[in-house]
Amino acid sequence: MRTGPLCLILVLLILGIIIPLPLPANAQAEVEVLIEQPDYTFGQQIRFQATIQSVEPIVKVLVLTQTGDPAETHVISASVDSQGKVLAVFDLRQQPLRAFSNVDYWYQVTFQNGETATSPGYSFYLEDNRFRWDSLASPPFVAHWYAGDITFAQELLNIAQAGLKRAHEFLPQVLAPETVNLYIYDDSQQLQTALAHSTQNWVAGHADPNLSVILVSLPPGPEKQLEMERQIPHELMHVLLYYTNADAYAHLPAWYNEGLASMAELYPNPDYQVLLQSAFETGGLLPITSLCQSFPTDASNAMLAYAEAASFTRFISDRFGMTRLEGLMAYYAQGVDCQRGVEAVLGNDLEHLDGMWRQDTFAENLWRSALENLLPWLILLMIILVVPLALAISMLRRKPARMEL
Repeated sequence: MRTGPLCLILVLLILGIIIPLPLPANAQAEVEVLIEQPDYTFGQQIRFQATIQSVEPIVKVLVLTQTGDPAETHVISASVDSQGKVLAVFDLRQQPLRAFSNVDYWYQVTFQNGETATSPGYSFYLEDNRFRWDSLASPPFVAHWYAGDITFAQELLNIAQAGLKRAHEFLPQVLAPETVNLYIYDDSQQLQTALAHSTQNWVAGHADPNLSVILVSLPPGPEKQLEMERQIPHELMHVLLYYTNADAYAHLPAWYNEGLASMAELYPNPDYQVLLQSAFETGGLLPITSLCQSFPTDASNAMLAYAEAASFTRFISDRFGMTRLEGLMAYYAQGVDCQRGVEAVLGNDLEHLDGMWRQDTFAENLWRSALENLLPWLILLMIILVVPLALAISMLRRKPARMEL
């Protein structure tokens, strides 16, 4: 089999060598565009370069980019010199694009005679190229890492497989994409930089479900293994829920989405119970109704919201069964709101369920809390009753006995 020409073409593509491509045009002039692979500095800029050859003089060139779901289009004005060399610079600091997504782009040319032409569409993968990623696969997962060895990568894949198994144990209907990419950072700040669109500087893990991409940060230390067992299954559940029913995913209440993700964790967050107890004792629990649309953005309330979502979802599972917990997804797929979904499936409004959850979760502490609140009054009551009683007894003892004749 002859492979020489094919190999040469592949090498040219990889190296970003200019490759001539036809440019369909409304104009009668012959036009040809020579495309270079875009180069970019992650989080800074993307440089689009090409050479356009045309008999008709060129007066304007635009580069149009499209990414995301729903697609968002950006228009960039390009410079073009007398030789037809085109340069357009996309400022990622002003208009950040999602990392690890495919960026579609094409050229639009306006000629001196007023006619226009549009190039075919091209695409490139916007990876975080600040790091040199190694990769290891265990379908459907592909682990990408830059700090650690292959043993570390295999452990990541093992945990991802265990997370998938656990998800299927309590939600058998969930489906997995053909490929799920795991990108592992060794520092949460580096991960947050990759999430340029996020303002939550406390995030340690993130999922882009419609891209089937998971990002986690695993700083070195004794907690690293436990964080792997918590973060990877948690973020994976978001991907599975989206892939199983994208329509439902768009309407899932935040507490339900994050609650299911917490149930999938191989190592639940031990801080959640402490947070819940502290919030209960200080009267700081968040109403579950406030967790329908989104979670708070500040770190302390966000963590409490995650803790409540995890506990509340487990309460529903224990009280009503997994079948009805699963049934909520089917109702939300119809576009019903947070309140109507639980009313239809669980037969209670959200406020009543909130009260049931609090009583069930904190019942053993209710009497202790009530006693602590009443203690000052009990002490005062004892003083009021005991002191006069003691005085009366003392007076009776001092009274001389009557002599009988």
